[in-house]
Amino acid sequence: MPTLEINGRDVEVDDSFLRMTPEQQNATVDEIAQSLGGKQMAPETQSPATPTPAPQTYGGASQTWVEHAIGDIPIIGPALQTGSDYLGTEIMGRLGGQDPAQMREELWKRREERTKQYPLSSMSGAVAGNIAATGGAGSTVAGARALGMTGSFGARVGNSALSSAAINSADTLIRGGSAEDAINSGGVGAVIGGAIPIVGGAIRQGLGAVGGKLAPTLGAIRNAPEEAERRVGRVMQRDIQADPGNTVSASDEAVARRAGVPLLNADRGGEATRALARSVANQSPEARATIERTANDRFAGQSTRAVSFVKGLMGGAVDDLEYQQVIRDTARRVNKPAYDDAFKAPQAKAMWHEGFEQLMQAPAMQAAARQATTRGANRAAVEGFTPVRNPFSYGPDGRMTIARDPNGNAALPNLAFWDQVKRNLDGMIGKVDRSGDSTMSADLKALKAHLVSMLDSAVPQYKNARMGAAGYFGAEDAIDAGKKFANSPRLIPETKAAYLKFTPAERAGFATGYASELIDRIRASGDSANVINQVFKSQASRESMELVFGPQRMRQIEAYVRVEDLADRLRGAMGNSTTARQLVELGIGAGSGFAISGGDWKGALTGAAAAKGMRYVGQRVDDRVMQQIAKLLMSGDPAALKRATDNAALSPSYMQALEHMGDMLSVPVRGAAMAGVQ
Repeated sequence: MPTLEINGRDVEVDDSFLRMTPEQQNATVDEIAQSLGGKQMAPETQSPATPTPAPQTYGGASQTWVEHAIGDIPIIGPALQTGSDYLGTEIMGRLGGQDPAQMREELWKRREERTKQYPLSSMSGAVAGNIAATGGAGSTVAGARALGMTGSFGARVGNSALSSAAINSADTLIRGGSAEDAINSGGVGAVIGGAIPIVGGAIRQGLGAVGGKLAPTLGAIRNAPEEAERRVGRVMQRDIQADPGNTVSASDEAVARRAGVPLLNADRGGEATRALARSVANQSPEARATIERTANDRFAGQSTRAVSFVKGLMGGAVDDLEYQQVIRDTARRVNKPAYDDAFKAPQAKAMWHEGFEQLMQAPAMQAAARQATTRGANRAAVEGFTPVRNPFSYGPDGRMTIARDPNGNAALPNLAFWDQVKRNLDGMIGKVDRSGDSTMSADLKALKAHLVSMLDSAVPQYKNARMGAAGYFGAEDAIDAGKKFANSPRLIPETKAAYLKFTPAERAGFATGYASELIDRIRASGDSANVINQVFKSQASRESMELVFGPQRMRQIEAYVRVEDLADRLRGAMGNSTTARQLVELGIGAGSGFAISGGDWKGALTGAAAAKGMRYVGQRVDDRVMQQIAKLLMSGDPAALKRATDNAALSPSYMQALEHMGDMLSVPVRGAAMAGVQ
């Protein structure tokens, strides 16, 4: 306890004495002196035994923090604090018999001393007051816009600068500053306020970047299938936004279903989706196996699908020999008057000489001749002409000779008989061609060509009846003309002129022969050949097909070619070499080896190995995601892809938290900045 010397005596006083004002202390000393029987001591003669303690502050760090949290609120803070000081001193002074004005002076003095003694508390309190005020104003739509917390980047910078300048100027005036002080304060506030959205945006972007790096790893650990959906959905969104026309449409889906093309989810995207497939294939052997197996199996079925499409385009089995014969018979019936004229020609009655005799030594010619009677009778019943009689007889040894009637007259073959023999040879040639016996096919075609040449020379009307407009193609009928045209397309204008001379039945035959030859070409393609490119995509092929099939069916062809092309893009996207893939797996592909090696590619392998070791744990986790991505991309279920695309628009919970944190940081950034200029 403090000790005072009064009238030669030591007098102890309690600590409350030290908290009195000097006037109160003097009055107390006089009272003590009178009670001791001495004279009143004048203030200037008082001499305490111990020196008067140095002025002390009252209250601590917490009180300092509260005072600045209230007093440093812009504009309203000084009013709140001044009002509180005035009201408190008036009440306490009147109750205690003290001067309220003197009490306020002491209060302000002690507050200044506490500010100096507790600088951190005073600063943190000021920041808290500004943050509270900014947060309150920013919680409203108008307030957030005025403070530059919402809107476009330019609007945020401008509004933040204007509002900060206005607040600082008004706050300076409220605190007793001059007009010049207010202008200077407003200028400083405008500069700092304009910078606040830039700083806040940088913080938010930084958090977003951190989240972007963390999201895949966290997602992989939490739920691999869901993370795979998120990644696939995001690249699909990019493809749709970049080039909607390069993705699979509803009409493409319908064409693919009709043509039996198994579209995959990887086909339904664009370049980004295929790049994702290539990326996961490079990073995960299991994912690569899934993708390559699916893509190769689908490609292997391309020829079968193309054959089925051509048949469906023509509405029948155009490569079937019986079908083709029906088409030929139809054309012959339409052209029956011309055949009748040929059969009635004088030269067509008896057609036998050494050339025919030599030709008939061939077993194939004999076989065709034996069938002439039976098949000729069938035709006669349908077409209404006299049945063909076989002019040959066969001995016990199988030798063929000209038959004779009872009167000894020779039954010489006529044009109708030889026409049926020629037709039988057509059937034999078709069967041999399907079997792949090219040698026998060549022999039969040579026999037929020799026979037809002799018939055309003897009866020119027969050539005209048989060939019709097909003569332009050097073919014996419309079906043969279509086959020749498919193998060696001629100039379209000239071909179109010849084609227009065909009867409807001949046009059907021409299209049948053309389609049949397309099917043969498709079937003859190698396993690794892209039949779509070979058969459908050249300019000459497109022009020829449009002539033969017409505009409507040509549109069907183009739609089919498009979906097959979409389906084959995945296989083309998997074209990384083995070396490139190995480098990617080591880490060089992503630049890790280069970075760790200090930028020297000579040490890249060492650096890449280190990078691979550092990434081992992350790769093991992410490998599951890669496999899930491959499975989703190789799925043919469009609903799974739609779900992935829809979910990609939703950020995971941890990303949402980071984004929300970024938004909320704009409040403390502004509050701290404004507290620093007050």
